[in-house]
Amino acid sequence: MIIKRKRDAEELLSNFEIVAHYDKEGNKHYIVFEDFVRNGQCTIMKYDDTSFSIHGKGEGYCDEYEQFISKDELASYLWKHRKAVNQLLRSVQKESVS
Repeated sequence: MIIKRKRDAEELLSNFEIVAHYDKEGNKHYIVFEDFVRNGQCTIMKYDDTSFSIHGKGEGYCDEYEQFISKDELASYLWKHRKAVNQLLRSVQKESVS
């Protein structure tokens, strides 16, 4: 899966568990990708109750808390950051093929 249309970002969220890692302690799935805007990394998390959150960390900054975000807002965020998200998705595809 690659994000070519905004609908693809929505589909990614619907199938989040397929591409995400799972944190047993935190009971959440998560992905981490480069944040080219803030020069760091962005982590998107989906909890078992289906809520989503976002957290950023990089050189010179670290968000104090996870920010819980609606699925629609997150789809827009993924669309705006699709270059970095697509890099992650391509690497996940390569791992699953090998």
